Amino acid sequence: MLRFLAVLALAVTLCGCQGEQGCTLIGTRVGVQVDVAAPLASRVVAAKLEVCQAGRCTEPKLELFPSDQGGKYGFGDVGGLRKEWATVRLRLTDAAGKEVLDRTIDVTPKGRFPNGPQCGEGGPNAQVEVNGEGRMRERP
Repeated sequence: MLRFLAVLALAVTLCGCQGEQGCTLIGTRVGVQVDVAAPLASRVVAAKLEVCQAGRCTEPKLELFPSDQGGKYGFGDVGGLRKEWATVRLRLTDAAGKEVLDRTIDVTPKGRFPNGPQCGEGGPNAQVEVNGEGRMRERP
């Protein structure tokens, strides 16, 4: 009987904690996410990314992966990226190495909240999407 009461007391204590949301150790990648929509994505084999901010330019590695919607996506890690204006240049090439797209866009990286605002802000990133016709825009 004593064990039963101990287990019951522990269960009641644990049940009281269910209302609180814990913050996980999930982080936010710092850099630029790129999404390329179909049908343009079907022609793209490789991508190069250049990110310039405050007089400093970097060319992070950007590998593209197929998405469920027939597009492609990738992420370029940019250490030291800040939540202020930056210029992103995206170059896409086909299997023959021929340029499919070479565009530049101004973005403002934003802090993200992967666990919700109660858990604090993660590092800043920007999200750029290219539609099927090659027009680029920053996604909020």
